[in-house]
Amino acid sequence: MDKRMEDNQRVKNAMANAYLALLAESTPETMENISISQITTRAKVSRMAFYRNFTCKTDLVDYYMNEMLWSRIEAVFPSGPELYTVDYGVVFFTVMQQKKDIILLLDRCGYSNLILKAFNRINGDIAGDMPATSIDRYKLYYCAGASFNAVLIWLKSGCRESPQQMAEHFAAFAGIKS
Repeated sequence: MDKRMEDNQRVKNAMANAYLALLAESTPETMENISISQITTRAKVSRMAFYRNFTCKTDLVDYYMNEMLWSRIEAVFPSGPELYTVDYGVVFFTVMQQKKDIILLLDRCGYSNLILKAFNRINGDIAGDMPATSIDRYKLYYCAGASFNAVLIWLKSGCRESPQQMAEHFAAFAGIKS
């Protein structure tokens, strides 16, 4: 990655992290009042940097979810994972457990749809090209929705099961042999 791309990624990460910190400090009544100026001030970047990279605050959450998931997945599976395997599931549930506070914060702030959107996108990206007319593409969405719901319930209940147990259980649900 060249220097400009690295700098741009650093700026995006700073803004996403600033917004998440501001959300964590806010109440349900005040979170809508978080301004772009507050985000850029906290991130120590210009307003222009925000608008060069994002169109709205929701884009920050979307960016964060995708960047957070992909960076972890790519670190473990540089050539790409195989979807719905136990190995992939362990990484996925481990990341969810590590990011528990943020995932639950986003859920509390009404951003659950963006978490699900990220799960859908990741499943689609891992699965690769699939004809839009293929009924098999719905398996991606069934599994994304199921994993989204399971992750939220698992995180809210304190992650009593290990990522390994969750991955094995999900693989069994998806009909994948270990």
